Amino acid sequence: MTRATGRAPSGPPQPSPRRYNAVLRLYDAPLRRDWAFWLTVGLAVMVAFSIGTSQEQPSGMPRWLDTLLAVLTFTLLFGVVPAWIRLGIRRWRWGERPSHPKPSPVAAPDPSPTPNPGTTPPPHTAAAPRTTEPPRATPPPHTATAPTQAPHPTPPPRSTPTPRTASSPHTDPPPPRTPTPPRRTPPPPPHGPARPETAYPTAPDPLAAARRAFPHPVARTVHEMQRAHTAKDRHEALLEAGETLAATVAVTAAGLLTAHGAGERNLAELRTALAGTGTTFGTWTVWLHHLCRVARERTDVVPGLAEALRDDAEMAARPDDPGLAQFLDRLKGERNRTSHGDKPRTQEEAALRVAEHRLTLEQALMSAQFLTGLPWLLTVSCAYQRRTGTFEVVADHLMGDHPDFDRMTFSCPAPVADDTVYVLSPAGPVALSPFVASLYCPQCGRREICHANNAGRRNRPAAYKSFGRGHVIPYPELDEEIAALPGARPSPRPGRRTP
Repeated sequence: MTRATGRAPSGPPQPSPRRYNAVLRLYDAPLRRDWAFWLTVGLAVMVAFSIGTSQEQPSGMPRWLDTLLAVLTFTLLFGVVPAWIRLGIRRWRWGERPSHPKPSPVAAPDPSPTPNPGTTPPPHTAAAPRTTEPPRATPPPHTATAPTQAPHPTPPPRSTPTPRTASSPHTDPPPPRTPTPPRRTPPPPPHGPARPETAYPTAPDPLAAARRAFPHPVARTVHEMQRAHTAKDRHEALLEAGETLAATVAVTAAGLLTAHGAGERNLAELRTALAGTGTTFGTWTVWLHHLCRVARERTDVVPGLAEALRDDAEMAARPDDPGLAQFLDRLKGERNRTSHGDKPRTQEEAALRVAEHRLTLEQALMSAQFLTGLPWLLTVSCAYQRRTGTFEVVADHLMGDHPDFDRMTFSCPAPVADDTVYVLSPAGPVALSPFVASLYCPQCGRREICHANNAGRRNRPAAYKSFGRGHVIPYPELDEEIAALPGARPSPRPGRRTP
């Protein structure tokens, strides 16, 4: 009598499994068991031997070249081609066979040592002899519900079926093993449970989006706010970003209204402000409030502006949903408070004010998202294309906070002026002159993007103001361009506007 050990009896080694089309996608592995491979090799040897030992000269070529060509021809025609035909037949036959589900993986035997012959087997193994029924698979450790202190858990009743593990043929079932205590569930991570894959992504940072996709004046001031080292510098940059955003929205709308011949009353009001004491934060916010009606009537002129602005009637109906002009009014109130002697005196006070008004700036940037669809361009050259009858325009893309602008080329049906700031609207490029210009600043020593600040008076010439540094750059030609705006001419001594 031989004693059962639970291990497979030793025997001769099994032959390696055959892998179809595993070598060069034509021959089976191992090659010694493939007739097509031996056919190819045999043909090559036979042709090489017959021509190499022949006494006749079949052609004028050297014998070695003639032998090589004959070997290649016969092996390709009568060795490789049949293997390729066999590959096609196999693919056709395998394609017609129905796909069968793969068998479940075989349960790995337990690495625990085999119990001694003299020990008594567990109770659940005595009721299930090996000759009549394969042993039931022990549930995984993490699903076990047996208490930790019990040395021998009670087996489940026979009426309740338990899941069985598929066993591979020619393999003895694993020996019975002692149940292991259940594992403890690892504690959750300190940052909370993992988010599901279907959770919505977090909303992007409005400041980061503004730095990437807004016109350069706005993106630049937002960048300076984020990189400020002290709370006081950050507070000043926040107010400057709000004023730059108001000016950018205003001059973009003014350029589009001028090109479409709309909003003459609003343009006359802006010309009066330019001919007076100059533009301020309050000039832009007041002008945007008066622009609500025109934005509602002509939604095609400035796409997205009507949704961003809120007039008095809408504010009364929805006081908890302010618009772009209302957010800018809050930032303007903080600017006036700072300008009238109530500056933050300590870093802690400046940090509190930044925390208070940062959300207002972010909401204003989100309301002005329509600016991302109206990119600013600084034209470099404009050349007529004779074959297409259009003009090829090369321009700098004045978007984003990086000072080195990307250069782009596009076709335009009408010519454009060089060294001029344009806004690319759905109808084509529209010049922002005289409201925006790219001028050389003597104080900075480089070119800056500027907006119109004031017209000429007796003791003061017309000038632009830099978006970035606030430097005033005289420009006498601005008088004629401002005077050409539609609307009534201003009085010789205009009244002073209250911001």
